[in-house]
Amino acid sequence: MSAQDLAFFESKIRPVLVERCYDCHSAGAESIGGNLLLDSPEGISQGGHSGPALVAAKPDESLIIQAIRYHDVEMPPDDPLNEAIVNDFVRWVQRGGQFPKSNEPAGQAGAAPMDRDALYDRQALWSFLPRRDVPVPKVDDASWPRDPLDQFVLARIEAAEVAPARDADPATFVRRLYVDLVGLQPIAEEIEKFVADCQIDQPKAVQRIVDRLLASPQFGERWGRHWLDVARYAESNGDDGLGRNASFPHAWRYRDYVIDAINRDVPYDRFITEQIAGDLLPAESADQRNRQLVATGFLAVGAKPAAAMNNLFPMDVVDDQINTVCTTVMGVSVACARCHDHKHDPIPTADYYALAGIFTSTETLYGLAANEKLTAPPTPLHELKSTWDESLRDGPIKASTDFPANYSESIDQLRPLLHAKLDVPPRDLTVVGDVAYSTQDHMRVKNADLRGSLTTANDSYSVAFWFKNETGNLDRPITAYLFSRAKLDDKQLPGDHLGIGGKHDPSRSGKLFVSNGKIGKTSIAGTTVIAPETWNHVVMIRSQNRVKVFLNGQLKPEIDDEIPVTFADSTGYCLANRSDKFAPLVGNLAECAIFERSLTDDEAHRLHSASGQPRGADPQPVVLAMGARDKAKPADCQIHINGGAKKGAVVPRGFLTAYRRLSDGQDTAEFAAAEYSVGANESGRRELAAWLTHRDHPQTARVMVNRIWLHLFGQGIVATPDDFGLFGARPTHPDLLDHLANRFADGWSVKQLIRDIVLSRTYQLDSEVSQRVFEAYPANRLLARHNRRRLDAESLRDSMLQASGQIDLNPGQGSSVEKVVALINQPAGNATTLHRDSNHRSIYLCMLRHAPPPELAAFDLPDAVSIAGQRNETTLPTQSLYLLNSPFLVAQSNALAVALVGGVHREAVSDAARVTKAFRSVLRRSPTVDEQQRALKHIQAMDDQLKPAVVDAHQRREMSWASLCQALLSCNEFRYID
Repeated sequence: MSAQDLAFFESKIRPVLVERCYDCHSAGAESIGGNLLLDSPEGISQGGHSGPALVAAKPDESLIIQAIRYHDVEMPPDDPLNEAIVNDFVRWVQRGGQFPKSNEPAGQAGAAPMDRDALYDRQALWSFLPRRDVPVPKVDDASWPRDPLDQFVLARIEAAEVAPARDADPATFVRRLYVDLVGLQPIAEEIEKFVADCQIDQPKAVQRIVDRLLASPQFGERWGRHWLDVARYAESNGDDGLGRNASFPHAWRYRDYVIDAINRDVPYDRFITEQIAGDLLPAESADQRNRQLVATGFLAVGAKPAAAMNNLFPMDVVDDQINTVCTTVMGVSVACARCHDHKHDPIPTADYYALAGIFTSTETLYGLAANEKLTAPPTPLHELKSTWDESLRDGPIKASTDFPANYSESIDQLRPLLHAKLDVPPRDLTVVGDVAYSTQDHMRVKNADLRGSLTTANDSYSVAFWFKNETGNLDRPITAYLFSRAKLDDKQLPGDHLGIGGKHDPSRSGKLFVSNGKIGKTSIAGTTVIAPETWNHVVMIRSQNRVKVFLNGQLKPEIDDEIPVTFADSTGYCLANRSDKFAPLVGNLAECAIFERSLTDDEAHRLHSASGQPRGADPQPVVLAMGARDKAKPADCQIHINGGAKKGAVVPRGFLTAYRRLSDGQDTAEFAAAEYSVGANESGRRELAAWLTHRDHPQTARVMVNRIWLHLFGQGIVATPDDFGLFGARPTHPDLLDHLANRFADGWSVKQLIRDIVLSRTYQLDSEVSQRVFEAYPANRLLARHNRRRLDAESLRDSMLQASGQIDLNPGQGSSVEKVVALINQPAGNATTLHRDSNHRSIYLCMLRHAPPPELAAFDLPDAVSIAGQRNETTLPTQSLYLLNSPFLVAQSNALAVALVGGVHREAVSDAARVTKAFRSVLRRSPTVDEQQRALKHIQAMDDQLKPAVVDAHQRREMSWASLCQALLSCNEFRYID
């Protein structure tokens, strides 16, 4: 059972079985309904009175699916499962309906308690133990190693009494190096130059080209894609269980962050810390602050189920975050522990909910562009939004040097009520409350997030700010409220309210008005409609029972009247108020100031004159990003019994405890959770990141070293890169793994580790080895040779673009999803239109869940629903069909053919020379004599075949050459590296 299938079962299937089925269909039930057990793989396959409950990969034939769909049998009786859960079960059966094997049926109500101590087997749980400082072994052939890591490999080879493969020839090696480091192939001239340099001084030639590729911007694009696989990156949510696929229009910023961080060689410990807690870290500049906030998109880009009819939606999101952090960083899935103590690894349920408390104390900013009810909680969608200018951080503007503005205390009260700032040039961005978007400059702020206490003793104060109302409110049925001072927990909302009237009241539609909030009570309105899409400056002055309003420095005489004070002593104030009775402003506020006294008319006029217009007025488009931030009131989490809605004991926020039990008090376990207690007013993400990236954490360095080794060799030292637990594979070279992990943890440089590995003798071996060694070690467990590998989907597409001369190596900008404000699968075909033709590298293509780029879909592109530390490498008929019929491949073949035939000078070059050019463009070498002759015969045969249908000789010639180009682009030599 794959790690992805296990995670899906534990998060989507087992909790439902436990909560809704096991009362009647488990070994612990008082009576077993229909003689059907659903708590073990044997019970499901054997079935009950009606036969097997499940037919793998065939949901329509599976009785369990028929029952939960209420076809004939209706289960659970009287209370059907919602559609989203039914669809989860359908997907489970489609994936094979696998059920994790265990000595004890999970969720068995009457079972004896598991012996948890039996799980703390130090040998079996090798990855939980401290890394060892392993001495470099001695080898017989001391001239063979080029790096200490080679000695670990050679020692095993010599112990097996076999010989390693010879070194790869320079042409083979440099092609491997290019693909591994930058995901592209070297052109023929680069290969020839490298071969020539190797004849002079091969070690220096190798070092030069390695350093050049590591410094290339294409390095981050190649290795960034590897990270995005484990970060489950996508630009849409995927099927939420109700057949909807909402867009993530700002996910691409996280993609760009990853590429940039890898190119800058951000230390891996910092890289992880920024993604888990970037919003909580200090920043030396606005750019750094931006990067750190965008980095937390790691926690937000996962697929989410529908919130509709799902009271466990918040915990589903948290479960995804826990599973992603733990699997990606530690190679340990803790998803099982959501419902019960982990069956195989030493992770009790209490540990799961200790982590859960960290993420339930975190607000996830999804950045959804579609209806908020699709996948988000009942609060508005969360996004990072530009709403407040420098003035709110540094204090309000001053009208003149002698302007007696005694308001510093009020500003000090306002400032801590705002959330952390996100500074993105050319203007400051601030996370303010729960912000939702349906169009740009569309701000909604929950009043609870902008409350503050005014301390005026005589009911006199003033408020000043700039505002821009997008619509002018002439078409809105309700009022747009700009400012409120009221007792906000009072449903009548008595107090002062400044707003722009809606069309429900024609007498004040689109006009400023002030109300005391009492329904049917005092209200005074202006006579002029506020022009939409323009910035206006407003000052509202209350002097006891009198209120006046200045608009753009001029007193509005019609809004200068007595309005009784109706607010109580204990009041709050809101900007862009949102509540049941007061609608939000559709637009922006800027440079707001609260004064603890009544301004004079002259001061109100001069306040407008001095500011001129708001700083950043009509700025460049607002910059948005997905991310996360701490909630206002972090709190510990209660255990959810069996993963359901019923709650149990509260668990203090913390981390996994197995390390302390396994350390036997060794000093090497100093990183244990006790050292990182979580503060009461913090979520704990910052402490979690520090714990994970402690140099002595047993798994963090090992897991990343193994991921890097996997991408350079095609297989990891641990064959299960996402599972370092009991059911994961044991390392083939445990001493080598610890040696490299210790080196990596000294500085955490990804580029340095990659450089060390590719300069090693082990990496530079040929993929061919003696028949004796191959037969004895077909899986290459000794690392006595390199592994032949197929290009992954992105490298294959990029290499095709490169061969045809069409590739654009400039970074892609933004995403075609960025402007989408609806479901990508509605209307029908919308997802297809998002996959626009592009010659940029594949990492910049539109990555939609359940609607991947067609150029990549055939070659094992991950689904982005689950973590994919290692991609599948399948051989399927659909891949051959792609190579025959793909419009993309045909287009690249045609482009190369046009270049070969040569326009007006098409007769200036011989066909033999054109064949050579075709081979060098695609296969990076010249053809043999036999290959050249066969290619010329193929072109002539195609021309003869096309003559009856294609009259134009030049067109026929291009088509014939395109056929040759397509054959070359489809051959194994192009699609595999040795």
